[in-house]
Amino acid sequence: MTERSPSGLPRENIHLPGGCVLRRRSLVSDDAFVDAVAADVEHLGEWLRWARHPPTREETAGFRAEQDADWDAGRSFVYVLTPPDRLDQVLGGGAMFPNGEEGVLEIGYWICSPATGRGLATRAAAALTEEGLGLPGIKAMEIHCDQANARSAGIPPRLGYRLLRIEPDEPQTPAEAGRSMVWRHDGT
Repeated sequence: MTERSPSGLPRENIHLPGGCVLRRRSLVSDDAFVDAVAADVEHLGEWLRWARHPPTREETAGFRAEQDADWDAGRSFVYVLTPPDRLDQVLGGGAMFPNGEEGVLEIGYWICSPATGRGLATRAAAALTEEGLGLPGIKAMEIHCDQANARSAGIPPRLGYRLLRIEPDEPQTPAEAGRSMVWRHDGT
């Protein structure tokens, strides 16, 4: 059983099996975040619109402030994945955010290219799923990914998500096919 925060908010640090930690975005320096994304634009930008043109340090500070306000208000929760003993090395990230349906949170995840192929995205998605389903009022979690993103689409079924539908979606990056897979996990 996962220990919950008495505030009804998710934990700020989620330790994953194998040693990495999902940390509340504000706990990791803006420099570490910007440097990791800037060093991996080609890989990350393939599937993440925001990574195609990495934000400046000033923009990142503004985004972090907005993310902190959303966290404190219980609206959305952004994490950065780091090694257990390093706040200056970003391996990836994840988030939980409302998708428009009451009681449902969507999760997203990303991994920097040097850290791919080690199961980190699967472990991060599993941890976010468990954390989200433990929050008050949350009845289900969703993962949305482009049908062409085979690596990302392989994660939901491994975690017990079921495919709800495939729907047209405007491509945001050149790699996307424009067909979004919508996966749902209701905690059973």
